[in-house]
Formats: sequence, C-alpha cells, structure tokens
Amino acid sequence: MTALRPHPPRRRLLVATACLTALLAGCAGGDPTGSGGTDDGLTIVLATEPVSLDPCDTQDAANAQILRANVLESLTRIDAESGEVVPLLAESWEGSEDNTTWTFRLKEGVAFHDGETFDAEAAAAAVNRVVNSDIGCGNGTTDQFPYGVTTEVVDDSTLRLVSEQPDGIFPLRMTYIDLASPATPTDAKTESPVGTGPFTLGEVVPSESITLTPFEDYWGDAPQASEVTYLYRTEPTVRASMVTTGEADIAVPVSAADATDDDRTREYSDNRVFFLRTQTNKAPFDDPRVREAVHHAIDRETIVGTLMERAGRPYDQIVAPTVNAYLDGFEGPAYDPQLAQQLLTEAAADGTAVDTPVELVTRPDLFPGSDEVMQSIAQNLTDAGFTIQFRSLDTDAWLQLLRKPFPPEQTPNILAISHDNISGDASFTFPKYVASSGTNSTLQSDAIDEHIAEAETLSGEERAAEYQEAARVLYEEEFAIVPVALQTKLLQLGPGVEYEPNGLTGVELRIGDITFTD
Repeated sequence: MTALRPHPPRRRLLVATACLTALLAGCAGGDPTGSGGTDDGLTIVLATEPVSLDPCDTQDAANAQILRANVLESLTRIDAESGEVVPLLAESWEGSEDNTTWTFRLKEGVAFHDGETFDAEAAAAAVNRVVNSDIGCGNGTTDQFPYGVTTEVVDDSTLRLVSEQPDGIFPLRMTYIDLASPATPTDAKTESPVGTGPFTLGEVVPSESITLTPFEDYWGDAPQASEVTYLYRTEPTVRASMVTTGEADIAVPVSAADATDDDRTREYSDNRVFFLRTQTNKAPFDDPRVREAVHHAIDRETIVGTLMERAGRPYDQIVAPTVNAYLDGFEGPAYDPQLAQQLLTEAAADGTAVDTPVELVTRPDLFPGSDEVMQSIAQNLTDAGFTIQFRSLDTDAWLQLLRKPFPPEQTPNILAISHDNISGDASFTFPKYVASSGTNSTLQSDAIDEHIAEAETLSGEERAAEYQEAARVLYEEEFAIVPVALQTKLLQLGPGVEYEPNGLTGVELRIGDITFTD
C-alpha cells in the first residue's frame, strides 16, 4: 500500500490560498476575504492507533475517538451538556413496566455508506452482531451486557429489544452499540467499518494514518471539514509541536508541560481515573495485606502534584464523583511507607512470598507523561520493600495483560490503567474491573459479586446504594484496585480551528463540533 500523504492542515492552506489569491488579483487591488476557495481539511494527531476498527469494538477509546459519531452512529447517545440519554438513530423509545422490553421507533430516510437502508431489520442485525455473536466484540461482553438480548422486528421503523433481566438503564447501554451495515461480516471482525455517520472510512495506512471522507447522503447536518486525517505520535511533546509548526490542527491529548498559556490549550474531563490493578490471582497479591501495602507505599500527593500538574489531582476511588458508585466523604489509605513495610513483614511471617519479583506495567501512551509518573511509583514501591521490575509496553502487549484470558506464564504484576466512565453508571466500571467474571478483573469476591448482581436489577437510589456497598468492600477489604489520580485532559488547537471539548471528548471527538474561524 502506498503511503498516505496527510491532508495539509488548515493554517498552511489558508496561507497558500492567500498568496495565490494575491498573485491572481494583480493590479485589480482585490484583497482576499474569509476562507473562500480553501479546502477545509482537518489534521488531528492522536496518541494511539486503534487496535481494531470493527464497529463492535468502540468501547476502546482509540477506536471510538475516530469512528464514533463520525463514521458510526447508535440508536441513542449521551448528550455532552446534560449527560442525559437522547435519541440519535432512534426517534423515541419506551420501556415496559418491568424494564425488560424496550420498543424503539427508528428514524426514517437514513442510509448506510454502502447504500443499504437503515431500518428495523438492519438495526436488529447490528445489535445481534454485537451482543449475540462469538466474534469477541468488546462492546458485547458480559461487562457491557450482563444478560441475553433478543431482537424483534415489529415493522420497518420499529425495533423491539427484550432483555433476560430487568434493566433500568437499557437505553444508556444502547449508546455503546454502534450500528454497522447489514452487509458487515457476522462470522469475523472487519477493518472496514460501514455506518450511517457523516464520514466514510477512507485510506488506512497502518501505524501512520487514517483518512475520513464526507458521506454525501448523510441524513443530518454536514460537518464543515471536507476531509479528516488522523496521525499518531506517542510522545505528547511531539503532538504539541505539530500544532505549533502547522503540521496538525488539533493535538489530543497534550501534557501540562507542553500546554500553552492561552486559550489554544483547552481542558476537559471525561470522568477518567488513573489507577493500578494488582494481580490478586497470583502471589504475593493473593494476600490482602500485600495489596494494602501498595496503597500505603505510594505518595500520591507528591507524584500527582509534581508530575501531572494540571492533568490530574490525587484520588482514592475508582470512579469519578458523577458516577453513582462514588462514596461521598470517603478517604482511602494514606501515604505511610512505614505501615506498608509493616504489612509486608506481617505477610512474610505468615508465609507470603513478599520478595517475589513484581512487574509494574504501563504503556507510554496511557496519558502524557505516564512513564515518568510510573517510574516514581516504582521507586515508592521499591522503597517500601517490593521487588519491582518496571516495564513500558506497546498497546498490543499491554492489552494481553489487561484482558482475560491472562497469559498463564506471566509474572505477578501491577498494571497501570486509565479508565473513563462517561455514562455516570457504575455498571460500566465495576462488572468489568472487579467482578469475578469481569473481562479485566483478577479479583474473586463473593460480596462484591452479590452487590453488583443486585444493583443490576435496580434503578435510581437503590441501584446506587448497592454499587456503593460494592465500592466499600473493594476499598476497605479487598484493596485490589489502587486509585492514583482523577485525570483532567488537555488538547491543543491550531489557528483557525475552534472546538470546545466536553465530557465525551476522550472517547467521542465529533468532527461536526469542530468549526473553522478564518
């Protein structure tokens, strides 16, 4: 495949067009005005290349940031301002009294990029591909849908979905089902997603770039951008400099050290928490005292305050304050290296092999400056008595350690994770990371499992109360997750580009929200 030539950033196009216009105007004395005649191409530089481009893997932020709301759309979406679930490809919906049957009225006049009609048959096929297939969809795991879902086509514009158990947040779950064309393979994943969004997938150059081109028959308002090119650079300083030099229009994210002092650097929060997951199914982390020692060994205040600056604040819970499992007033284990050493000594006296080498694993694109943060944490843990081996892996290798099935031969590890929950509901965090069956969980806790199972049948305050009880067990008894920071992200804009980030930006960078000001 030939290398893709990135689309020229807007600033360079404006300069070139102005020069050409001046030459053509000659003695007529005409001054160029506005940006008429320019090609409103957009270049965005990101930290991570998507591991998968399949529509059923948009739970991965690197995939979603490119595809969601741009190439792919769902029945419902989360409103960035209100946080409420609102219609997208569905016009409306209603649920049964027992919260098991949901009837969606679908938008008419919508087409997929390949010409297939969007109707109830197509929507049912797309839902089934995610939740009722064996192709390993990230959006269809038991973490996302902890029960079976059946589809029923009522008529061309009406789809009925039935869940095996009551679920008061079913419309919220549907925001994670990005609908693919019925022509999409059902027996394997695809790297050529076809949706209903304002852009189609253009050229893909592995490890280099992805291009999106406008879909002329889009049912909604067309974005201003005529073409979008995504580039990948792991180093945050490189991403920021590409905007400064005009090689890119937007850099996402950038580090606090590279942030500008003007409004070209914008802050946003996507309810993202940076935490460590201890491998509770292997010694020495099968001993809760060793896990608690990790908590006491880390100087969050100094590390986060010094190294993350504007990009985070010390934190002691796995979810942000806007998520219903948040414990108001809770304070986690304090920094106390002497207590950490004492806990390790007690565990060793009872036969726990606390001197077992432990890998502290991260990836350089976890967040800007994450390797430096993790090296400081490694030093804290070493000072407390752990035998630490620091490893910074590429995304593919890191994912092998994140998700089940875990490699049986792996060394006991502490894994760095940056997790967002834009939904506000703990069902998108706790089942995945701390339930015994969780895709990313190493923990086995009957008490936590029972609270999660009960929460999933409830709604409102009762649901929140069960998740909060699960949180208390996690924080006060199990110590399996070690929260470090509540993150704030930064992005940088180039001249002539306007974008106001919001709570969805980290997982949904809508090109339709980006405008040109020159």
